[in-house]
Amino acid sequence: MRNVVKSTILGIGLMTGVAFSAYAQTDNVAALPPGAQAPTPPAAAIAPSQGYIGPKPGELGAWQEKQSQTVRPSEAYVGPKPGEQGAWQEKQTAPVGKSPDSIGGPRPN
Repeated sequence: MRNVVKSTILGIGLMTGVAFSAYAQTDNVAALPPGAQAPTPPAAAIAPSQGYIGPKPGELGAWQEKQSQTVRPSEAYVGPKPGEQGAWQEKQTAPVGKSPDSIGGPRPN
C-alpha cells in the first residue's frame, strides 16, 4: 500500500511539472503567428570607455623597472651574512635515553 501512495504522489508531481513547463513555453517567440515580428528588447545605454593604460592591441609592452634605492642587509637579521655559509653546530640540550626494545607493533602476551 505504501508503494502505491508513493508512486501516485510522484506521478502527480511529474504530470504537474510537465503541465507547468508546457504552459511556460506557450509565451515564447515560437508561439507567434507567422509573419509577426518578435518584440525588440530596449537598448542598453553604453557609457564611453576610459582610455586604456596598457599597450595597444597587437603591441608588445616594453617596460623596465628601475631600482629606487640600493639594497642593503637588514640590521635585525640574526642569520649568516649574505654570501656567507652557516657554520653553526647543534648542541645537545638533554641526555639521550635508551630507546625501548620494541618501537611499534603489538606487545606479546
